[in-house]
Amino acid sequence: MGFRTFNPSLNSWNSEVYEATSELELASKLSELASCQSEFSRSSPIDRARFLRFIAEQLSSQKSVIQEMYCKESGLSPERFSAEWTRTMHTLELFAHYLEKEYTFEKVQELANESISIRKKRLAIGPVLVMGSSNFPLAYSTIGGDSVAAFAAGCCVLVKAHPMHVGTSMLVAKCIEIALARTEFPQGIFAHIIDDGVNLAQQIVADNRIQAVGFTGSIRGGKAIMEIAQNRPSPIPVFAEMGSCNPMIIFPGLNPDDSKVIAQKIGQAICNDAGQFCTKPGLLFVPSGMEGDNFLHALKEAHLTKSPVPMLHPRIFENYERRKKEVSTVPQVEVFTCPTHTQGIEGAWTLAETNLEVFQSNVLLQEEVFGPFSLVIRYDSQDKLKHVLNGLPGQLTASLIYSVKTTEVESFIALLCNKAGRIILNGVPTGVRVLEVMHHGGPFPASSDSRFTAVGPDSITRFQKEVTIQEENIS
Repeated sequence: MGFRTFNPSLNSWNSEVYEATSELELASKLSELASCQSEFSRSSPIDRARFLRFIAEQLSSQKSVIQEMYCKESGLSPERFSAEWTRTMHTLELFAHYLEKEYTFEKVQELANESISIRKKRLAIGPVLVMGSSNFPLAYSTIGGDSVAAFAAGCCVLVKAHPMHVGTSMLVAKCIEIALARTEFPQGIFAHIIDDGVNLAQQIVADNRIQAVGFTGSIRGGKAIMEIAQNRPSPIPVFAEMGSCNPMIIFPGLNPDDSKVIAQKIGQAICNDAGQFCTKPGLLFVPSGMEGDNFLHALKEAHLTKSPVPMLHPRIFENYERRKKEVSTVPQVEVFTCPTHTQGIEGAWTLAETNLEVFQSNVLLQEEVFGPFSLVIRYDSQDKLKHVLNGLPGQLTASLIYSVKTTEVESFIALLCNKAGRIILNGVPTGVRVLEVMHHGGPFPASSDSRFTAVGPDSITRFQKEVTIQEENIS
């Protein structure tokens, strides 16, 4: 009978009813997508840049309408919308600029003595499925980084809207369609579908017309998609950004003023927008003794200034509450919780504390808690800490806080370069910048392939294949 999205701020279901895309309509969209791929892949980078700018113009004309639906479906603030909007528009402009000025699609080498010309070309991999994310209704969804990179590569794009952001996704999809009408490209290079379950997504991943997948979500969801993609007669790449605890290491020797400033920054990174960021610091390794006590006190003081806000939707809230309970029931784990009474699906922040030995022996403590939560692990030996860090799974980020970059700090940096895709020194990992030098990915399970980034112009390479054409003079 259809499905609805949720309004976290009102703690109630929205009135709009959406019908899932029918299998007949999906089949038609997939056929059209495949038939348009050849023409779109031959288009010039300049024309694709114009298309991205047309999308930005159309989005700008609908900004207020999109903002209203965005806040209604996510519970996120107008300030958060503004930040995500700016990021989305910057991504469109950045890719357009690179297509026009800086990105190289072809390399040529002439072997004059042998009368041979060799060209290596980067070509579109083919139609791409993009799965809308739950925590970024704009920047990782319908015209987020995956879709922009795929269009820039010359790939047709099929977007499956996140079921909790269908209204927002449909408004953005309409902007893409209107922008597309201003180009010479066929309308079939873009398709948009909706579904409140996983059936359609599973069918699309298995369909031989789809040649790559962009996904941002849970480890469970990412692994399920990867399994389907690998079991196809012709397997395809899945570029999945999944879970991460984003460890932070606090080194001894911070002066008290710096320690308080860092504690404030970390508290903001944990609690901002109910901690619903893939780069939220979820593990804090803090030295034992008085210095660690003072830092933890400052961190608790920072948390006490943060009021709970609604989480994105009921399922995320339920998972957060379940994971908090799992952690809090582990022996030798102390919990410091938000004293403010919460309503609806507001995420109450929580700090848990334990020691290195308990953390190492319990796998439940080593898994991500998505929400305004962080686990403080007290350590008394840097050698033991290195051993524990070596045992962690892949991460998106790892951070180090220190007063002097000693050789010991350098050794931790080297260690963590094998564990994370981005190392932050004396800062917090939230606030990923859309830049050419940004790498947003990491060893499994942080992402499905640590060689690729989901942010910045280099992310275009996910949706390209390379072909060499060698031509010889036979005369």
